[in-house]
Amino acid sequence: MTKRVLMLCLTIPMTLSALAQQAPKTTPPASRTLTPAEQRQKEKNDREIQRERQIRAEWLQKQREYEARQAEKERQKQARKAEKEGTVSPRPTTAPTPAPTPTVTTAPTPVTPPAAPKPSRREERERRKRETAPAVVAPQPAPAVAPTPDPVAPAKPERVRTERVKPDRVKTERVKRPRPAADTPVTDSAGNVIAGVDPAESRPRKEFLPRGHLFDPILLDPLEAQTYGSVLPLYLINSERYVGSIVPFAFGFNKPFYRRTTAPGRSEEIVLDLASFTQFEVYFDQTARYQRRQIMNNDYKVSIQYNLRRGANNYRFRVYHLSSHLGDDYIYRNRITAPTTNSVNYEQLDALYSRTIRDWRLYGGIGVTLRKPEERKPLSAQFGAFYKKPSQQAARLVGGVDVKFFQETEFRPGVHAGVGVEVGRTANNLTFMAETYSGFRPYSQFENQTVFWLGVGVYLNPF
Repeated sequence: MTKRVLMLCLTIPMTLSALAQQAPKTTPPASRTLTPAEQRQKEKNDREIQRERQIRAEWLQKQREYEARQAEKERQKQARKAEKEGTVSPRPTTAPTPAPTPTVTTAPTPVTPPAAPKPSRREERERRKRETAPAVVAPQPAPAVAPTPDPVAPAKPERVRTERVKPDRVKTERVKRPRPAADTPVTDSAGNVIAGVDPAESRPRKEFLPRGHLFDPILLDPLEAQTYGSVLPLYLINSERYVGSIVPFAFGFNKPFYRRTTAPGRSEEIVLDLASFTQFEVYFDQTARYQRRQIMNNDYKVSIQYNLRRGANNYRFRVYHLSSHLGDDYIYRNRITAPTTNSVNYEQLDALYSRTIRDWRLYGGIGVTLRKPEERKPLSAQFGAFYKKPSQQAARLVGGVDVKFFQETEFRPGVHAGVGVEVGRTANNLTFMAETYSGFRPYSQFENQTVFWLGVGVYLNPF
């Protein structure tokens, strides 16, 4: 029996090991080969993860540096506070108790009188002034004639002193020159009044970002750097009426940033002006059955000016760049698929003269284009007149006309005229004007098209 049990114990492990060897081995599934797209995506994900880890590490590093700087600042602040408290705070007032000293009987010392207090600085100045000032001697009677007492009118020294001070005061008032009033007109060496010269600009000085202008912007110039908006319900293109309305809008400024005044009526300044001229078209779309408002064109202008004033004569020397760009809505609506010729992309140098005569401002000048003649013909000219009567009222009548000629359009004039009301009492007034224009387009690359419009506009020079 014991032998059988022993054989059974030996047989069981051998059987289990044989079964384990005969069992099929489970192998892990083979890894699938990634496609190129999946491989690129995996690499991209790995890069993103690596980049995110790097960003987190940099952020943690910056956070630690920031906390270290804040701790250092707090430590320095506490150190300064402790140092300040240590130097300013009062020390303990408890003085050590002196040791008892033996009493010694000494002979009495002679008592000296206290020294006179030292005079203050003010008393010293008053004493020096009294010593250096001439002594005022009261008038004495003649020695040959004995003075007779007058009981009715006794002599008063105070009155004599007052009478002597009074002529000095009158003399001081004569020497003092009164300052001219702010509205005092400026005159030349012959005494003639210089028109158009601000008295505040007649003193010699240098200014940065001064107020006002030596050469006022030309309001009726369609390409002047100013802010305006117009509504033109009547608009003709090549003698055909446009079905709808054109709404020109501009935002610009003309700001001097340095001015120098050397003498009354003699000043000069450097001016920067920027402007953007946009034209919108408003029409009723018959296909979609609703009204559309779209951008037709946008012109950009930047220029540097040198303005000069010599009495009533004002000069402007300017160089500017102008470029024109059609709106996306206009290109899509008119199915423009090829590049168009654009001669309104040029630089120009011009000079203009202005003078005010009896409430009328007259101006004129010429210009030359800084481009090759095959790109744009060079010459241009401009002149005009503008009426504005000076008035202290809140509103005043204004009006005028501006005429431009370009060799590019065979010197055929472009005339812009208007009449309206200027409102305000400052240099930045609002002008409401009924206006009209006849000639070639003043803006847009289609400057060879003749246009005529009639409408209303609001003009403002913000600076």
